[in-house]
Amino acid sequence: MDNNNKHKTKKNNTLAQLFVAPFVFVLIALVVIVPMFIGGFSFAKTYVNKARESFTMSYGDLVPNDKVYAKHLKKGEKIDKKELEVAGKVGELSCDNAAIGCDVYYGINRASKRYGVAASAKSGLFGDGGEIRIDGDVSSEFKALKNVKKGDVFTVNAPEGEYKYTVVDVTTAQEYTKKLSGEYLLLSTEVSSDAFAHQAGQRLFVAATIGAEEVE
Repeated sequence: MDNNNKHKTKKNNTLAQLFVAPFVFVLIALVVIVPMFIGGFSFAKTYVNKARESFTMSYGDLVPNDKVYAKHLKKGEKIDKKELEVAGKVGELSCDNAAIGCDVYYGINRASKRYGVAASAKSGLFGDGGEIRIDGDVSSEFKALKNVKKGDVFTVNAPEGEYKYTVVDVTTAQEYTKKLSGEYLLLSTEVSSDAFAHQAGQRLFVAATIGAEEVE
């Protein structure tokens, strides 16, 4: 073999090494790194799942349920607030004159109002006395609340029985400041379904005191 052929062969071997070496390095890296990555991912997934168990439940995690309601309905017993979970069913609300009929869930939040109307956790339940604040969306269950008039009667079906409430006040305001005596419902919703209605800061309030009585 002459010197030119030897030089070409050596050059070709050098070029081959230059191209092959990086690929070999990448393959070795993949063999080492990929198992570590998979193991690290599995560890991170396990850690995240454990961490989620201790995180505060978000609205996206809430699912309305009637477990407590159904249990007490079967026995005809009143619900104790201590037993309730957020978005747990507490009753059924209706008003024939305004064509309203919906479930009432515990706690004012999007989940409760998505499936019915929401009873404030800061007020009592039916039969507890005092104010029972219930909020609903004007685009869904409370779209007919604007048709309610004084003298209309709301009926609430709770596990222990039926309650009647007579409408004594219908008003639009930023806040409802009147203090009524005895037990009463304070129903509220947006004034209209217009996208910018909330900017006016006004809400529709309907107050109904317990008992089916005539109102002047």
